[in-house]
Amino acid sequence: MTFTREPLQIVEIVQPLCSRVFGTSPCLATGEKCFNTDVTCKYLAALDLTDEVVMRFVAPAANRWINDALAFQPSSAIPALMAVDTAPTVLNVGAGNDDISPLGLRAVATVAIKDFPYNDVGFDPYLSSRSYDPMERGSFWTKWLVRNPYHTGYVMRIYDGYFGDALTDMIKREYSIEKIDASRSSVQITAKDILRKVTDTQVTCPPLSPGSLSAALTAVATTFDVAGAEVADYAASGWVRINSEIMSYTSVSLVGSNVSFSGVTRGRLNTTASAHNQFDKVQRVVAYEAEPFTDIIYDLLTTWGGIPTGYITKADWDAEFAEWRAIYNFTAYLSDPVEVQKLVGELCQQGLANVWWDERVQKILLRAQRPNYSAATLTDAANIVADSAVIEENPKDRASQVYVYYGLRNPTLNVTDKFSFANGEAIIDVDKERQYGESKVKEIFCRWVNTSVIASTLGNAYLQRFKDVRKSITFNLDAKDIASVWTGDVLLISHFLDVDFYGATKSGAWLITSAETVSQGGVYRFVAEDNESAGLLWEWVADGNTDPIAETGCWVDADGTDGAGNLMPYRWI
Repeated sequence: MTFTREPLQIVEIVQPLCSRVFGTSPCLATGEKCFNTDVTCKYLAALDLTDEVVMRFVAPAANRWINDALAFQPSSAIPALMAVDTAPTVLNVGAGNDDISPLGLRAVATVAIKDFPYNDVGFDPYLSSRSYDPMERGSFWTKWLVRNPYHTGYVMRIYDGYFGDALTDMIKREYSIEKIDASRSSVQITAKDILRKVTDTQVTCPPLSPGSLSAALTAVATTFDVAGAEVADYAASGWVRINSEIMSYTSVSLVGSNVSFSGVTRGRLNTTASAHNQFDKVQRVVAYEAEPFTDIIYDLLTTWGGIPTGYITKADWDAEFAEWRAIYNFTAYLSDPVEVQKLVGELCQQGLANVWWDERVQKILLRAQRPNYSAATLTDAANIVADSAVIEENPKDRASQVYVYYGLRNPTLNVTDKFSFANGEAIIDVDKERQYGESKVKEIFCRWVNTSVIASTLGNAYLQRFKDVRKSITFNLDAKDIASVWTGDVLLISHFLDVDFYGATKSGAWLITSAETVSQGGVYRFVAEDNESAGLLWEWVADGNTDPIAETGCWVDADGTDGAGNLMPYRWI
C-alpha cells in the first residue's frame, strides 16, 4: 500500500494595525470608535501602526482540524481561498537585456479569495460597543477594503506544504501587494516581490528638488538663498546643481522662510561658474565618491528606493565584493533625477554582477558574475523530466564589437551621448565578424567607470559573453532534485540536445534565470542561460600567496593556471 501526503497551501496577508486604544491617552479621539487603521483614525497625532493582524486563508476543503499539536491548524484559517497563480523572478544577467527592466522581471502572485458575510471578529477592536449587527452590513472584503485603502505594499505570503507540517517547515514565498480587484463574489489580489518598490514606482535618486533661487545669483557669489524648499530637501553639506553649474557647499540653514547655503565653491567638477536668474531651480546632487559598487546599490535600494534593510543581508554583499570585485570602487555625481532601477542596472552591468529577489529566503541577493564552486550536475537520464527540455537561440544580443565609453566629463552631461565621455575602449572580434558575415555593435555608456582597467575588463567580458548567439534551455525537475537548483545558481547540465563536434554529450555550464512551481510539491520549471562564455572571471589572490587552499575559491598564479600548469577561467587584472 502506498501513502501520499496531502498538499496544503496557505495565503497570509499582514495588515498594519494601530497600537493605541481609542479615547485613551495618547489617543484623545472622541465620538464613534475607529477600526485602528490609518484611514479610520480620528486622532492622527497618536496614530502608531506598529501592531498587525495576520489574515490566513485556505481552500474550503482544507479547513479542518489536525490531531497534531505541532502542526499548522488549517481549521484556524478562513476557508475562502479559491486559486493561487504565480510567475517567477526573471534574472536580467548583468542588465544585458534591453527589452526588460535592468532588474529583470518581478515575481508575481495572483490570488483569488471568496467574499462572504462576516461578523468582524478579530478585525474590529471595539466590536462589543457597536450598535449594529456587522453580519447585516457589507461583506468581509467590502468592509476590509474601505478600512484599508492603503493596502498597496502590504505583505502577502504564500506557504506550500503538507497537512501535518508546521508553518515554519513549509516553503514560504513573500510578496508586496500591488492591487486588489473586487467583484460581487470574490477579490483578486495581485502582488509582486519587494523589488517592485523600485521597478514599478519610477522612484528616482535624487528626487526632483522643489527649491529655486530667491534672487538672481552672480558668477562669484559664495552664498545664496532658496525659496520653496525645506532644509531637509538638501544634505547638511554637499553639492547642488543650478542650470549647468555644479557647486559645493559646507552648510545649509533656515533663514526666515528661505533655505540659506553658505561656504559655496563655484564651478565644481569641470563645470563653469556663471550667473543665474531668480527662480532658477536648485537641484540636490547625490555624490558617491570611491565607494564599493555594492554599497552604492544598497544605498540606492534602501535609502532612495524605500526597500526595508531587512530584505538584504549586507554582510553577504560585502563578502562577495571582497572576494570578487575588490577594486570596483565607483564615483559618480547624480545631478538630476534618474530612476533607481536604471542606476542599479548600470551598476550591475558595469560591476559585472547580478541582483535579484530570491523567494526561497525572502532576500535580495547580489552575486558577481562568477563560477559556482559546488555546481550541481543534472542529466537527462537521472534528473530532467523526460521530454521537458527545449534549447532556444537568442540572437538579438549578439555583438562582435563593444564600445565602452567612460570618464564622464562632468555630471551635467547626457550619459547616453558618446561625446560626454573623455575616454573609450573598443573591443572587436574580427573572427566572429567573418564567421557571422556581419558586424554587430554594442555601446556601453559608463557613468560609474573612470579607469581603463575596469572599462577594458567590462568590454572584454561583455564580448566574451555575447560574441556568439546566446542559448537558453527550459527544463523540468521533480521536487527531489531542486535542493541546490534555483534562480541565480550556476549548474552543469548533461543532455542529449547539447553535444560536441563528435556527437558526445557535453556537461555544459548554465546560469538559471528563472524558476517556478508547475505543480505544488511535484514539478518545477527552470530556464537557464548558456554560461560557457560567462566573461573574463577572476578572484583576488593575496600577494605572494602560493597556497590555493588558503584562498576561499580557486587560486590562480600570474600565468592564469592553478599552480600545476592547468589553465583556469580566472585571471588577475
